[in-house]
Amino acid sequence: MIEGNYHFEKYLLDNRKVIKLLDQAIKQNRGFSLARFGIGEISYLSYPANGLLVQEFKRYESYAGVSNSPEIIRRELVRSLRNTDIAGLIAPWRLDPWAKQTRTVFEQLRFMPTKACCAWIMQSLLDEGTLWPWLSNKKVFLVGRRSKEAEIVFREQGIQITGSIGLDGYDELIRVQNDLQSNQEWEIALISAGIPATILAPRIAKLTQKVAIDFGHALDMILDGEEYKLSDLVKKWNDRFS
Repeated sequence: MIEGNYHFEKYLLDNRKVIKLLDQAIKQNRGFSLARFGIGEISYLSYPANGLLVQEFKRYESYAGVSNSPEIIRRELVRSLRNTDIAGLIAPWRLDPWAKQTRTVFEQLRFMPTKACCAWIMQSLLDEGTLWPWLSNKKVFLVGRRSKEAEIVFREQGIQITGSIGLDGYDELIRVQNDLQSNQEWEIALISAGIPATILAPRIAKLTQKVAIDFGHALDMILDGEEYKLSDLVKKWNDRFS
């Protein structure tokens, strides 16, 4: 990479290429992860240089599974960014200001991922009708707050689910990690758990030599369909604690 050139958008892999890399890893029994760095992750990666972003993220914090200090979350996200095989990044054609902020983060870290794709890749696979056919011959483990209800829908789509486990926040990472390590029936873990998903995907891929994907809101879209609205989910979650 040329010093000072952090324009990652020029190097984003298309969906087909990402699928190919994931399939190769499964075939070769090789640990492989896709971790996504969306608004929340970039906010914490910008800390403390830009503390304002973490402040502005406050109302999403609990919903996004942040149950620890910004320092710890940032440290873990930096590790994840350095260790993930593919980084899902905010493409400028989706949210330009956040793409710029992502470049700033890379500049501060003097680091750029070797492989990257659009952060919304899983939603994109769902929209274009590729997701279900792709998963149809794989053993899948679901991780996250809504994994139990998702099991039913995935099975209806003919997907082989080998298990599921809840993950609400950063504090539960080790428990979930141990569970995924002791249950080795799966080939691919889909993790929908906010910021802990970004942290867990590279960790679990390395520990199990399997494929781990930070699946994100694609799961909510599968479950809620046309009704899916992030602001409603956040409100519902926050109301439980107020």
